[in-house]
Amino acid sequence: MQSTFIEIAVGVLRCEEEICLSLRQKHQSHAGNWEFPGGKVEDEETIEQALKREFFEELGVQTANWQPLIEIPWHYEKVSVRLHVYQSYDFEGEPHGREGQRVRWFNQAELKELIFPEANQGIITALELGDRYAISGKFVDGAEFSDKLSHALDEGIKLVQLRAKGLDETEVLSLAQENIDAVHQAGAKLLLNGSPELLSQTFADGIQLASSQLFAYNSRPIPKDKLLGASTHNAEEIAQALKIDADFILLSPVLPTTTHPDMASLGWEIFNQMVKAIPVPVFALGGMKNELLNPAKNNGAQGIAAISEFWR
Repeated sequence: MQSTFIEIAVGVLRCEEEICLSLRQKHQSHAGNWEFPGGKVEDEETIEQALKREFFEELGVQTANWQPLIEIPWHYEKVSVRLHVYQSYDFEGEPHGREGQRVRWFNQAELKELIFPEANQGIITALELGDRYAISGKFVDGAEFSDKLSHALDEGIKLVQLRAKGLDETEVLSLAQENIDAVHQAGAKLLLNGSPELLSQTFADGIQLASSQLFAYNSRPIPKDKLLGASTHNAEEIAQALKIDADFILLSPVLPTTTHPDMASLGWEIFNQMVKAIPVPVFALGGMKNELLNPAKNNGAQGIAAISEFWR
């Protein structure tokens, strides 16, 4: 395995719900794969400078206001790359293949149907998830659950975990079925905290595995068209989550939390170091508030996950 990374700037250029992609040519590795445009970061060049240069050289457009999305370390057989992925809606001109490559706009919903280099899968997931992950907290009955869920969706939450440890599986499935239409109408996704087998009995969008469940599996326990989240606290659990092909990871506790007062918090510095080795989106969990969203992103997170902050 390579220990020295080649630093690559990757740009997700957006126009409303569409994203600009280019097709890799016959003389390139991964020929025939679609990719997010970009290229190697030159010496003393910032990521944004590299993106502006690459998009002008390759696609003939002037770009600005690039914002970080995700950083992906990836090891191929002969080379290791670190993808610094940024996104922007700000450009002038019409993208076209100045180097003979095919260039097309795709709706974001179409990306999962395309073939990309393997390292790009984390980018597609990051675009899908949003930056706030609401975990359900206390509720007295189904009506209160729906009311609190509705409030979270009204606040723009796009990812919700139904976590109800006091209910049996039948009750969890009933709650999911009663509320799945409201979630989808809001353009959001609903994951169940529980056994992967639950997915065969509901229209939920995925499963969130607790850290205690991870080692029960040697491979991915749900289909690829569903989301698999993994809760982790240390490097061993992260490695197992990646082994079973988790789409994203929760890493906690970042800050002190009343839920687990006996567990030492990681702090942002350690969180940042751990995230740098993870090629899929990571949500920061533990003591998270809305005002910590930007600090979380600045430390490599996809966003923040919380119970009390989003479940009011």
